[in-house]
Amino acid sequence: MPFRWGIFGTGAISAKFAAGLAAAQDAEVSFIASRTPERAQHFAQQFGIGRAIGGYREAAKAGGVDAVYIATPPSEHAAHALLCLEAGIPVLVEKPFASSAADAARIAETARAHSVFAMEAMWTRFLPAGRALKEKIAARAVGQVRLVAGNFGSSQVPDPNSGMFNPNTGGGALAHLAAYPLSLGQWLFGAPTLVQAIGTIGPTGVDEDAAFQLLYPGGVIGSYFVSARAWAPDAFQVLGSDGMIAVRGSVVRPYGLDIVEEAPLKPEQAQFGLKARLKQHGLVHRIAQVMGRSSRGRGKAHRYHYAGNGYHYEAEEVRACIGKGAVESAIMPLDDSVAVAETVDRIRAAIRGQAAGSGVA
Repeated sequence: MPFRWGIFGTGAISAKFAAGLAAAQDAEVSFIASRTPERAQHFAQQFGIGRAIGGYREAAKAGGVDAVYIATPPSEHAAHALLCLEAGIPVLVEKPFASSAADAARIAETARAHSVFAMEAMWTRFLPAGRALKEKIAARAVGQVRLVAGNFGSSQVPDPNSGMFNPNTGGGALAHLAAYPLSLGQWLFGAPTLVQAIGTIGPTGVDEDAAFQLLYPGGVIGSYFVSARAWAPDAFQVLGSDGMIAVRGSVVRPYGLDIVEEAPLKPEQAQFGLKARLKQHGLVHRIAQVMGRSSRGRGKAHRYHYAGNGYHYEAEEVRACIGKGAVESAIMPLDDSVAVAETVDRIRAAIRGQAAGSGVA
């Protein structure tokens, strides 16, 4: 029997999830729900879904599914997750898990109290490259990790009616973009013990740019920036004593890793070793400039391609966890989602405090 999904929301992310299920093993979308019957019916026709339901409360009551994917605006995630959990329906909640740490905690507490599965849809953790990154760090592939860096930016016109810029629906660069590098950092190094941040608040009232530094347990420093108004490389790098690991492709959907392995230099090697002397030869510099290469170590590409559009990996995790009676995923545990929401709250508070102090807010 196929695993039956219900979907809350008819936006672009719902369309990606529905399309991604084509690569999943024996899965189908049983219903699509929206605020209005018209929107639900239109989506159902586009994807060949049998049931279109107008109203989320009605959809939760209708049931008939094994899990619901919640892809409504972030401001509605907690309310819609609780509707399903209290009805005994497992949920996969699109990132951000909730618009505040308090709401994230409510989802986690309700799932545990009712013994019903819940998970944040942070699909990057489930992609082959994401899993490989976790394994490489655990195996100390680049020695002792000292720094982690991530950024995600997209230059967009600030339309107050769009989800990114509407404060009433949970807009902002932190909610829509920062979740990716923050969740990866949390997964790899734990909850930060120190948070520092600066940023800008746009005319619609949401955070449009943010730069933040975190200190993780064990002394790992995190440095990140995200923006809804500026283009930025879509990158994530882990920097260690013996090299560096960088994701290939987007931090959202990596398809491989670039790994540079280079042992630490001893003082005499850095100053007088053969490698150090060669790096200062004029011919070496000229070749590097012509070839467009750095004098630093070169990375080796490791490919970890994903199937389909990549969304089915998180869906299959939900199915596997429910099949064994788990209330949460070991890869994307509820405590991680709550901790990331707490970090976002702290970053947002710092930015708003800075803006208020400067007279901008």
